[in-house]
Amino acid sequence: MDIRGIKYFISAAECLNFTRAAKECFITQTAMSQHIANMERELGFQLFRRNNRNVELTAAGRDFYEQMKLVVHGYDNAVRRSQSLANGGEGSVSIAVPSCIEGLVFMSRLRYFKTHYPTIKLSVGIVSPRYMVDRLRRGECDIAVSWPYDMADNDAVTVQNLGEFKSYLVCSSDHPLAAYKRVPLEKLAEEHFTMVDLQGMPATYRVMCSDWKRLGLTPPNEPTFDHVDRMEELLFRVNMDGIVALVPEYVRKNATGNMAFLELDVPNPPMFSLGAGYLTENPNPTLRTALDVLRDSRIPMNF
Repeated sequence: MDIRGIKYFISAAECLNFTRAAKECFITQTAMSQHIANMERELGFQLFRRNNRNVELTAAGRDFYEQMKLVVHGYDNAVRRSQSLANGGEGSVSIAVPSCIEGLVFMSRLRYFKTHYPTIKLSVGIVSPRYMVDRLRRGECDIAVSWPYDMADNDAVTVQNLGEFKSYLVCSSDHPLAAYKRVPLEKLAEEHFTMVDLQGMPATYRVMCSDWKRLGLTPPNEPTFDHVDRMEELLFRVNMDGIVALVPEYVRKNATGNMAFLELDVPNPPMFSLGAGYLTENPNPTLRTALDVLRDSRIPMNF
């Protein structure tokens, strides 16, 4: 007895006519009669009373019919749920972002995901960029949104691009540099900078050193730099301590405080990249669904 055979029985029980039930199930009347007879032998009790004029369920057959309807309903639901899970329509997915700022940048896409995929549990947490790869490898997050360079250097991680963002100089509104619309590089020579700590991120450090050297600025490993753990702390230091920083353009719309965001007076200012990294062998089917939404250019980012 299999699920298809149970469905044949249910059709016969509802039609009380083997010929009509056979047509509904796209089999012959002979095949339907044989199938019911085989079921009765297997079960050890009679399902139907038959005579030349009609067919009716026995008491045992009626009880078996009610129970088998529940079995088939449960089976069909299980198939639908499993198919949905296999296609990324149900389950859970976790995303790590390096700060609240990046979370706000992708908020419209995250909200879209929650609205359009309500059966997928979405969790978003803040993780320092230098720990992103470790979190992915330990299975503590499915997707890491961060600078792509060190994630791309890891053979176990695949990275998809999320965007390129022009850099801006940020300072407090009462800083002398705030008077400039475009800041000449020579004005930065004596400035005290802050930046997110790149410890344990050699590939990202190399890219940033290259950008700073190209601009003729001191590379970001000198005593003139303060290092912080995340973007919120960087902006706090800019407000409180009169120091400056280079940040991606998306910070402007997602920051609070009395700050000025200024362009550098150079032809090609450094660019900040964001990527979505994930373990190449991650079996979570909902991961692809979340990636598609994070990368969906039809849903505007908040910057």
